[in-house]
Amino acid sequence: MSFSGWEYIWTAVMPLAVLLYYFFRKKYKDQRVSSTLFWQEMMKEIRASPYLKKLQHHLLLYLQLAALLLCVFALLGPHLDSETLEGNEFIFVVDTSATMLAGTPTGFEQQQELMKSLTGQTGGKPVTIITTGASPEIVIRKERDAEILNKAIDRLAVSYENAEIEQSLLFAETLVDDESTVIHVFTDALDRKLLANKVGQVYEVHGIEQQLRNISMRQFGLSETADGMRAIVQVVNETDEEVSAEVVLSGGDIEKTAAIVLPANEEQLVPFEKLPSEPLWQATLDVEDDYSEDNTMAAFTQQASSGIAVDSSLHELIGAGFRSLNIEVKGMEPGQLAKAGPIPIVTNQTDMLKNDAPVLLIGRNDEKNHPVAGQIETVPHALFTYGSLDDVYVSAVYPPFENFETLASIDGEPLIQLSPEGDIVVLTDIQLTDWPLSPSFPLFLWSAASELSGTDNFLGIFQPNEQRSVALTSTNREWEIYKGGEYLYSYIEGQGPFTAPQEPGIYDVAGEAPLKMIVQLSNDEKTLASGTSYQLGQAEATAETVDFSIVPWLILVVLIVVLMEWEVYRRGIAPR
Repeated sequence: MSFSGWEYIWTAVMPLAVLLYYFFRKKYKDQRVSSTLFWQEMMKEIRASPYLKKLQHHLLLYLQLAALLLCVFALLGPHLDSETLEGNEFIFVVDTSATMLAGTPTGFEQQQELMKSLTGQTGGKPVTIITTGASPEIVIRKERDAEILNKAIDRLAVSYENAEIEQSLLFAETLVDDESTVIHVFTDALDRKLLANKVGQVYEVHGIEQQLRNISMRQFGLSETADGMRAIVQVVNETDEEVSAEVVLSGGDIEKTAAIVLPANEEQLVPFEKLPSEPLWQATLDVEDDYSEDNTMAAFTQQASSGIAVDSSLHELIGAGFRSLNIEVKGMEPGQLAKAGPIPIVTNQTDMLKNDAPVLLIGRNDEKNHPVAGQIETVPHALFTYGSLDDVYVSAVYPPFENFETLASIDGEPLIQLSPEGDIVVLTDIQLTDWPLSPSFPLFLWSAASELSGTDNFLGIFQPNEQRSVALTSTNREWEIYKGGEYLYSYIEGQGPFTAPQEPGIYDVAGEAPLKMIVQLSNDEKTLASGTSYQLGQAEATAETVDFSIVPWLILVVLIVVLMEWEVYRRGIAPR
């Protein structure tokens, strides 16, 4: 302990003055003596120890002396000395992935307490806090006030998405001003190899060394069989001991349970046969472990196909457009398209409209085109949510189909139609337009593939906070997201890509037609790892000390003593 106000030591005479005042003040008291014979005896007793008796009967004096002494001590400026963190500036990289929720208390809560402890040792040096993820975010920038930093740390929350530590560290390095900046990484585990090539930068990694138990559900799938639906659940035991668990499968009002025994460090497939036809199923793993976020998964019966069959006689830019969207393209001869299966088909053969497979018809092989001129006009539809056709030039179109809904027209004639079965018809050839030169061309192909391969009531499976373009359209251009009947937020069409909720679960998307959406963890967030704390590099800043004043605590004690003094005084003057 040190003192910063030795010039106030002279105030120590004040308690001494109060004490002397009590010693030598005159105090008169009426005393009845029954006989002068006892007078001398009484005086002897009083004079025997006058000062001691006064002190024994004056609790008020003790409290006053204590308050004065504490005030004198506070004026001296007592404080505790502690070394500051190494470095002149600090960047806190905080892992907000789902695995940080493992343990009790959770790893994230432990790291929050550690961060608040370290902010008290910065000595007023600037601190920047960023969170991890696909898009690292700056929470606070070069803040020196410890109170503001602690409030920002308390507001941090787990985002459930992949940590993307390497990408987050590259982002943190762009914020480094000089070599004296130290990057503190708060995570559960970080391999040293990831930092091996980062020369010239100082890293302080704070890992969680606690060994945790985890039994996770890795995969959950549904398929149709001749005897009904079939579900398979993959369960993995990451512990070194045998574990008993239950897998509960629920869909609608149906619930089935399977008891399993998992050997140490093994995985097991749990099948469920002859299930009734329900569109949405949820599997839950009932087991005692330290990480519950990976114990639930959901699956939709009808999921979108990832592939598409393209007629090889069409212009090659059509296949190239689908490939640019990372859609698997199967080039097939016109006579083989009927054998493509349930995946969407892109062709100009009108006979394919009679098949069960969804069709994107571009042009017609049974009619001749005729010239047109003018600007394309569209109606509100998901096909045009992300791509406008205003600047597209079309020189000729084919005759339209009767009883098909017209979605786009040019010069008063249908250009894009929608069949009653949901097939999409483009009444022109690609080579008769400049459409492939427009950014709207691949966007239209993506929207068409989504419309043909998707379902009417399922939006898809997303990872937490995943941003994805979705083909949604409504008259008011707004979709509301609900979970368990509780409204969360709204998505406005055209205002950037759709962002999935951050917490895993089943969501309702309310618009013109209600949709279901599933958000669940990636497999990377279903494996726990214990790490260590270590430092790489040496900061140039010399070690300094930071003072922690104890004056506020002394003031609190003085107030308590004053309250006690008042109570003693009040009792002393109270009538008996």
